[in-house]
Amino acid sequence: MAALSTQLIVLTVILVFIGFVLFFSLLQFLMSIHPPRFYESNTPKDYGLLYENASFTTSDKINIKGWLITSETAKGTVIVGHGYPFDKGNILPVAKFLYPDYNLLFYDHRYFGESSGSITTVGFREVEDVKAAINFVHEKFGKNKSVALYGFSLSASAMLMAKPEVNAIIADSPYADLEKMITHVYRIFGPFKFPFVLTTKALSNIFLKLDPKKVSPALAIKNTSIPILLIHGEKDTQIPVENAYALKESNPNIELWIVKGADHGQAHFYNKNEYEKRVKDFLKKHME
Repeated sequence: MAALSTQLIVLTVILVFIGFVLFFSLLQFLMSIHPPRFYESNTPKDYGLLYENASFTTSDKINIKGWLITSETAKGTVIVGHGYPFDKGNILPVAKFLYPDYNLLFYDHRYFGESSGSITTVGFREVEDVKAAINFVHEKFGKNKSVALYGFSLSASAMLMAKPEVNAIIADSPYADLEKMITHVYRIFGPFKFPFVLTTKALSNIFLKLDPKKVSPALAIKNTSIPILLIHGEKDTQIPVENAYALKESNPNIELWIVKGADHGQAHFYNKNEYEKRVKDFLKKHME
């Protein structure tokens, strides 16, 4: 009887653990693709910048909304993307320093801000948003004009995976590999994290037809000849700095700047003057 009782306890513990893994992984998955959205009320007008509303459609029929700021002295156009789970207004105060040297297109990724879409895929389908933004700029200014991409976190990762025909990419705090990011999310469970990782990967395959192993900016840029400036905070708690080193290892031609003491997306805040100088110098080198 004692042996039977022990077996029942063990079986109960195993079933409870499996149930917890399934429940927690599903909850995490749903929160990841449908997070709370943060909206900023500021517009370019608040900074004395004239702009026009932009709208364009992706290959999978998502309507993307943006702001286009044009300059008579522009040496090309910089397409600016935001991080997760924010909108274009969140990154406006950081990236506006590029005006009037360049036209600026700020856009909302699918699901976020004013754009349509019922979910975010954390970079996978967002590649189509990037491509649609580039097409919009080409139609507006002509394909012979210089174009650069400037992304943060989510958008930076999508831009690296887009394999675009642009003059340059500035990627601030991107991840290198989605599968490793999933593992990072469950780090709180220590050695018991792997059932959660496997379950989340299975949910991604089932509901999104997405294999996290193939969602890899590091793999996408391996053979690219596009000039890339990679910026990452040394103390990044959301996307650890190891991602930056993995991207650099994948393509040694990348220009890498690790900002001492900076957490996720704080590089500009920690070292504003050097940040803006590095970005401007990089664009001047590759766009003019």
